[in-house]
Amino acid sequence: MQRNTITAAALLLSLLVGAAHGASKPITYATEHVIAAGDSEAVIAEKAAKVLPRPNQVDWMRLERTFFLHFGVNTFNQVEWGSGRESPSVFNPSALDATQWLRAVKQLDGKMLVLVAKHHDGFAMWPSRYTAHSSAASPWRGGKGDLVREVADAARASGVKLGIYLSPADLYQLRTNPANPAGYYGNGSPRLKSTIPTDPASFQSDPSRGRAPAPGSQSFSYEVNDYNRYFLNQLYELLTAYGPVHEVWFDGANPDPSVPETYDYAAWYDLIRKLQPNAVIMGKGPDVRWVGTESGYGRGTEWSVIPLPEAPSRFTWPDMHGDLGERARLKPGSHLWWYPAETNVTMLANGQWFWASDKRPRPVTQLVDIFYSSIGRNGNLILNLSPDNRGLVPDDQISALSQMGEIVRATFAGDLAAGARLSADHAAPGHGAASAHDGKLDSWWEAAPGRSGGTLTLQLAKPARFDVVSLQEAVAQRGQRIESFVIETWDGKDWVAATALVSDSLTTVGQRRLIRLQAPVTTDRVRVRITGARMAPTLAELGLYLQSTDLLPPSIADRDADGAVRISHPAGGKLVYTTDGTAPSATSPVYLAPLAVPSNGVIKAARLLADGRLGVAGARNFVGLSPRGWTLVGGDNPALKGAAQAIDGDPATHFEVQWPADPALPHAITVDMGRQHRIAGLVYVPRQDGQLNGTVEHYRFETSENGAQWHTAIENGVFSNIRNNPDLQSARFAATTARYFRFTALDDVWHNGFTSIAELSVIPATAD
Repeated sequence: MQRNTITAAALLLSLLVGAAHGASKPITYATEHVIAAGDSEAVIAEKAAKVLPRPNQVDWMRLERTFFLHFGVNTFNQVEWGSGRESPSVFNPSALDATQWLRAVKQLDGKMLVLVAKHHDGFAMWPSRYTAHSSAASPWRGGKGDLVREVADAARASGVKLGIYLSPADLYQLRTNPANPAGYYGNGSPRLKSTIPTDPASFQSDPSRGRAPAPGSQSFSYEVNDYNRYFLNQLYELLTAYGPVHEVWFDGANPDPSVPETYDYAAWYDLIRKLQPNAVIMGKGPDVRWVGTESGYGRGTEWSVIPLPEAPSRFTWPDMHGDLGERARLKPGSHLWWYPAETNVTMLANGQWFWASDKRPRPVTQLVDIFYSSIGRNGNLILNLSPDNRGLVPDDQISALSQMGEIVRATFAGDLAAGARLSADHAAPGHGAASAHDGKLDSWWEAAPGRSGGTLTLQLAKPARFDVVSLQEAVAQRGQRIESFVIETWDGKDWVAATALVSDSLTTVGQRRLIRLQAPVTTDRVRVRITGARMAPTLAELGLYLQSTDLLPPSIADRDADGAVRISHPAGGKLVYTTDGTAPSATSPVYLAPLAVPSNGVIKAARLLADGRLGVAGARNFVGLSPRGWTLVGGDNPALKGAAQAIDGDPATHFEVQWPADPALPHAITVDMGRQHRIAGLVYVPRQDGQLNGTVEHYRFETSENGAQWHTAIENGVFSNIRNNPDLQSARFAATTARYFRFTALDDVWHNGFTSIAELSVIPATAD
């Protein structure tokens, strides 16, 4: 009896131990992990560290440099958003050359071009069977033009991958569009069994009737309404007729919130997966997320493993803002999912996507900074080109892109650590330090099991001068782990921490982290100390580089309140400039003191090199009057405290207020310019501190000659897309004479009654 009792007790103990062992079974590598209630911090960190990218994401992340291209009816009307009421006859480029576009892409060694096949206006850039609003209805190429075909062929010939943007918004199909009363968007149609591709002749009468599928493809069946059937058929055309498509780009634009339409994303994703299984779905989709701004700047700490509140199959993929992947957000119930960031930005200044005759490129120095702040912050860069109404990328964009590419190529032409010996204080078996400097992303150094830090030391063959450090984790095989690190150099006696630019955080690494030092360092020993990681950290590659400062154009600063503009260059030396828009030469005026730019103007500047040649020229376009001598009317009102910052000439400062509830109190800013000017437009610069609160979306603008009688220049203006592009905005109106102007905020992007303004100005009608 005693023996049986002991045996039973032993059996119970064995079962309990087995259950405990099962509860703590090893965490495997997977594309998704769920944080369970009761998971310890160590278990949560390990789960996050063992989330891996899917194969299509790995391929996409390794592209790094990609391009967008916006061209369409908006180009000919010189607007950012069309109306859907445009006549196809406006689309008629005289010299369109897709090979020229691809030559531009290759200036920065671009690996993919995402073409806007249809923007929000609904005009299809290919001869779609499902709409009369397409290139087939235009005079271009005699109605036989197919822009998608021309770009796909040019991309293939250039060795560049193709991506497609198909706007879910469609103003032409909007049911309230008088130009297309039979529009599908928001028409209230029922969900019907639909064969994709659908027979156009029975599109609404019998959508179950299909047409012959594309060669090598097949038909598919979905239960959808008219607009989603329309969208699926256009997707089918684009994904079956033009060869491999590597990215399908969506956004959440809604053409008219008063007309409801539900996008059937599940059906869209399913069709994409079946037709182009290697493509990533970007934006409103499960593979790649929008970084959250169109500025070109990623987060200083950028995680690719994101906690989702529900399973990816049920998640609706909204735009994501703020800090996303830090430990504080990894909570029970979260689904951990690899969701890397794409950083989109325009070549054109002030966040403009479509060409217009008065739009100019960003300064080259800013474009180079964007390179480091996107690719160098664990994100892919997608840089937009804007062909003009000839169908060519304009010379000024080509020039800026060429200079940017030349600087990047010169900087990264060779790793200054080539031939160095790399050692580590410890390593996992089979993953020694040498694997982090062999030029292969699929081999890597890994810390010894159980270690959350580690030190890698480069011993150079001879001292090298560098100011850029490149780090890459083994994300394809080991996920993202590093949380903090330090870069140190040997000064002959001690290890000294290298000082990075304030903007270049020493936190996450991921696919790539580029750290710029405040000044070049010369040494023969460099070490990277990983001071924090979710579990045993990895490095697949480590490199040292020196920025090509000689090739950088001069930096042309913002105009101050007195209208003065300063020019500088990181390498110093003699700078020459022009103020008439012409290119500077060796005989141009030498910069000695700040330049006066009281009104619209263009400054171009270049550095004279030691051999007498002229360096790369920089340019800056100034829009509006400088606020010298301007005063705020009613500035003693408590509600306007700090409002003078809106006319201080410094975009780094801003005025912010929540207007009182009493409608009798001021909801506007009134400015006295001190004398009369002939003006024809306004300039609004939203706050530039990375926040959106108070950013004006709808406004009224009035002018006055005497401050008593007022003329409404713009009754109900809107800064389209300012939520995504919080940059300088301008609007034109009929020329008028004014000494005073009044800017009234009618609504802000968050609809909370706040108003914020970094700068206000007006655009002179002529030289003023």
